[in-house]
Amino acid sequence: MLRAALLWLCTLGSAWAGSFTVEVLDIGQGDSLLLRSPAGKVVLIDAGTGNPDVVPMLRARGVTQVDLAIGTHPHADHIGGMDEVLEAFPVRVYMDNGLPHTTATYTRVMSLVESRGVAYKPGLAGQVVNLDDGIRIEVLNPHSPALTGTRSDLNSNSVVTRVTHGEVCLLLTGDSEEPTEQLLVQKGLGPCGILKVAHHGSAHSTTDSFLRAVKPTDAIISAGVDNRYGHPTEEAMHRISAAGARIHRTDLSGTIRITSDGRTARIEAAGKESGGAKASAVAASAPEERPVAAAPAPSKAPAPAAARPPGTLGPSAGALPKSPPAGRAPVDLNRATLTDLDGLPGIGPARAQAILTFREANGPFRALADLDAVPGIGPATIAGLEGWVIATPEQASP
Repeated sequence: MLRAALLWLCTLGSAWAGSFTVEVLDIGQGDSLLLRSPAGKVVLIDAGTGNPDVVPMLRARGVTQVDLAIGTHPHADHIGGMDEVLEAFPVRVYMDNGLPHTTATYTRVMSLVESRGVAYKPGLAGQVVNLDDGIRIEVLNPHSPALTGTRSDLNSNSVVTRVTHGEVCLLLTGDSEEPTEQLLVQKGLGPCGILKVAHHGSAHSTTDSFLRAVKPTDAIISAGVDNRYGHPTEEAMHRISAAGARIHRTDLSGTIRITSDGRTARIEAAGKESGGAKASAVAASAPEERPVAAAPAPSKAPAPAAARPPGTLGPSAGALPKSPPAGRAPVDLNRATLTDLDGLPGIGPARAQAILTFREANGPFRALADLDAVPGIGPATIAGLEGWVIATPEQASP
């Protein structure tokens, strides 16, 4: 099935000469790029966090089918909305970097790929997909063997693609970091006019040596307004500016649209998206974001979450004390499961789910005070958690 699907993508000739468009969608702190060929072929690279939902954006653009969907790597700011895409549209082929992740987001996406009969293709350097009008999508990363021992192996092994339409070149980088860039340069990476900047303008990407090899005239950054990571960073902005590239940012200008006729490309700010955002409250049906390889269930199951009030461990546990018992280890916000959080004072099942959903979408908490950004949690609740929780940062941000 996969072979047939990929061949089907390659069958259209160049008789459909026309405009090729690439849109870096305004989806906040994440990535989602929509590519459409003159003959109407649709390629979606990443799907943001799921909030806002890219599905209404795609429908507003007349998308009815996705021919190729690529999840550059399994962090939630890139595939958090991919499940909604898989549910809303027929998808012919799904490609990712072949590295599994221990989150419910990743598991749900892959379960939908299987259950809906989507052809699955792990991305690997050297693969090529040819669309109509001479549009060529080359996979430049990951390589075999995969990069290991990096700051973030998932980021460093992002699916990197070079898209060419005649004389127009776009380099789409996922969340690749310095080790990826070094490898690409070593493999002979050449100039490419339009660069989608890696990792939302993180300081860990877009190095001087990489920019010297690519020589971009334009650099596009996808980042959320006033995001908690400080993206794009001053370091990355300085390097890009010093390389002589014009900078386009979704946090400032909304969706960035590139239109190519195969000879020249026009880049314009399409503006902030007017629809598609979900309500700020966390939906009750949101997936539980915890490692799939969870701890074994207790021999006696607790009461259903909806049946117990906030701040209780179960029907026989009673109310939690105002301070943790002596010897009780605090709960780590960045590793806690739904059950861990549900048992904290003032939290309960709804707020526990909100914390997990926020963590999956925005990355690890740096301090207890960061909970103030979670819908439904304010200063009083945070004050009541003093001593109960800690926030140990993960090795790398998403």
